[in-house]
Amino acid sequence: MDATKKKSLSNVIAYASLVVSLSLWVPLALSNLPAPILSRLPGSGWVLAQPGWRWAIFEAFGLFLGIVATVLRSKLWPIVLPLGFLTFLLTMYVMGS
Repeated sequence: MDATKKKSLSNVIAYASLVVSLSLWVPLALSNLPAPILSRLPGSGWVLAQPGWRWAIFEAFGLFLGIVATVLRSKLWPIVLPLGFLTFLLTMYVMGS
């Protein structure tokens, strides 16, 4: 694999990890909206109805992508690895309490 393909692959994986790790905050923000506004948003019921164990798997996948981005030496690895780790720990903490 040449350097250009490796660099673009590592960046794609890093951005995917960033999106997955930040996706936890969308349902958290949606759950705090008033019911009349929340009921008008398309697809909000599906997102909020996901059980906690699915979020844990989803965030573990984001952590895995962050580790892969770190191994491939992406420029974003100092951001995506700690963010993925902390988001995964937050998800596990919320599920355990």
